[in-house]
Amino acid sequence: MLILAGAAIAISAQDVSLRQLAPMLERDPAQAEQTIRAKFKQQDLEQGSPPHKEELSVLFAIDPGPSAREASVSGNNLKTIRLKHVGKLFAAVVKLREGQGTTVSYSVDGTPKKSYSLEVYRRNPAVETPPGGRKGELRDMGEWTSTIFPGTTRKWYVYLPPNLDPAHEYPVLVATDAQWDREWIANGLENCAREGRIPPTVGVFIEPGQDRPGNYAFRSHEYDTLDGEYSDFLLKEMLPQVERIVKLSHDASQRACFGVSSGGICGFTTCWEHPESFSTVISAVGSFDDIAHGASLREGGHNYPFIIRLSDKKPIRVFLQDGENDLDNQFGNWFISAQQMAAALKFKGYDYQWRPGQGFHSTDHMRSIFDQALVWWNGRK
Repeated sequence: MLILAGAAIAISAQDVSLRQLAPMLERDPAQAEQTIRAKFKQQDLEQGSPPHKEELSVLFAIDPGPSAREASVSGNNLKTIRLKHVGKLFAAVVKLREGQGTTVSYSVDGTPKKSYSLEVYRRNPAVETPPGGRKGELRDMGEWTSTIFPGTTRKWYVYLPPNLDPAHEYPVLVATDAQWDREWIANGLENCAREGRIPPTVGVFIEPGQDRPGNYAFRSHEYDTLDGEYSDFLLKEMLPQVERIVKLSHDASQRACFGVSSGGICGFTTCWEHPESFSTVISAVGSFDDIAHGASLREGGHNYPFIIRLSDKKPIRVFLQDGENDLDNQFGNWFISAQQMAAALKFKGYDYQWRPGQGFHSTDHMRSIFDQALVWWNGRK
């Protein structure tokens, strides 16, 4: 336990905030070392701990052994930071700017150690558990065996707003990759509706197809291909099941798709193929690249910017987020692909939002602006 100066109660070292820790590095290095060691495993400290974030403040720490003379961290978007001796550790608490994304590499006496990706944003209460807990229900719908995707099963979930009106037709947000993202998306729907920023909205969260529990073997086939299968899957299999428990609006403007990575391009394809049923896609670090390249090696989503330019304009809207440190691999440079999408949408006069940043292939940036995306889609005037 630690007794902090000026504090009325004792708190554990694990619970000391970075705001409290920063002055402690200078004033009480022994207590600071104890606090840092409580936050990290020893094996992580030996190579350089993962950056510990609290909004825009970040703690770096390393335990390089007694012979080390100096240690630092640096990155592609980070000035070299000399770490201070803190007991047997080297450490520093630094404040970065909102949205800063950078690689982080530890170095001890000029020898490189562990490297990480880092991006920082202010806390967004919209994606956190609402005060007093969620009042709506996130219902586990069990497993669904698909006929459109034979040989696959998947878990799926439905978020039902509080005070459900059986006679009311609700807007609906369909989201992919429910195994990862359903909780914070449901929080976003409830918080924004509580605040009157959007109408009460149903959420449908669907996992990718599995051939056995936990093995999402069909994810890329379902999400990355540029055909209408996933749209048919939603319209013919999943949404009719949802409508057994709640009425959904059939106005396309009241139906949106949300997805991350391959889920982002999946949402776009769903709207592109069936704009009469889905009006809006919200894409986080979308995979508009040549993943589904097929036998020709060129059948993938990298074609979409050119398809958009050559096709008649469709009644869909697109919210695109990506970061300049997103993936760069055999399928393409993902940030450049997103830029190409934004340029094509602008060229054709689409209603779109392009939210570039410095982030990596993560949901961090989208979580910081998710409420803005929801309000852009269906905000109350």
